[in-house]
Amino acid sequence: EKKEKFNVFKAMGNFMKNRAAIGATLAAMAMFIGMQGSATATTVLFQSYFGNAKASGIVMLIGYLPMFLFMPFVKKVVNKFGKKEACAAGAAVSVFGALLLFLPLGNGTTGLVGYIIAQVFFGLGLGFYTCVSWALMADAIDYNEWKNHTKEEGTVYSLHSFFRKLAQGLGPSGVILIMSALGYNGELGANQPFEVAENMKWLVAALYTFSAVVMFISIAFIYDLNKKKVAQMTEELAARRAK
Repeated sequence: EKKEKFNVFKAMGNFMKNRAAIGATLAAMAMFIGMQGSATATTVLFQSYFGNAKASGIVMLIGYLPMFLFMPFVKKVVNKFGKKEACAAGAAVSVFGALLLFLPLGNGTTGLVGYIIAQVFFGLGLGFYTCVSWALMADAIDYNEWKNHTKEEGTVYSLHSFFRKLAQGLGPSGVILIMSALGYNGELGANQPFEVAENMKWLVAALYTFSAVVMFISIAFIYDLNKKKVAQMTEELAARRAK
């Protein structure tokens, strides 16, 4: 049988011209750089700044809990508002939560409670995106077929995964360099001087804010598949395939 010719460079070019794929990829990269990149600084923050290493586990749980809370309602939310719209609103909530981390509440109980409340807002905003992030990419693949009349899901998924892995690797490495510039001594581990631990507090706040802002911009302004456009695309693709 005659097989359709595949040009990998053309497929990669189509990915770079696919705003939906770029938007979803940038959002995922920002999430990994912000959250995974700040892991070491967060450990220092709880042990040397708040003096409560055990609380870090609770805060981590709070960060993941919204994802499970949203799971039963994802389909209803998508049907009513659309994936892009709901994720953009969630990212805006995450920006608010990240900005709360800059409040000068000190390292006592008030500061710790304030940090946890900020994490609640950040996690709530991120929860819905976590549930539908791969569905955003599925729509981006359909968009590629809709516009270019060819299915290139393997290339799109591969490039998306590559950039996610790149962020997972470069994010923590780059943050370690910033931490060193702020006085972090790797030999001391999480037991850093208080001044350095305080620097880690502001670094964590900056990383979370960067992550949330880039996610919001990527989903709200770069990812261009809103509910109406997805419905039109799905209808026309179904008709095209039926022929």
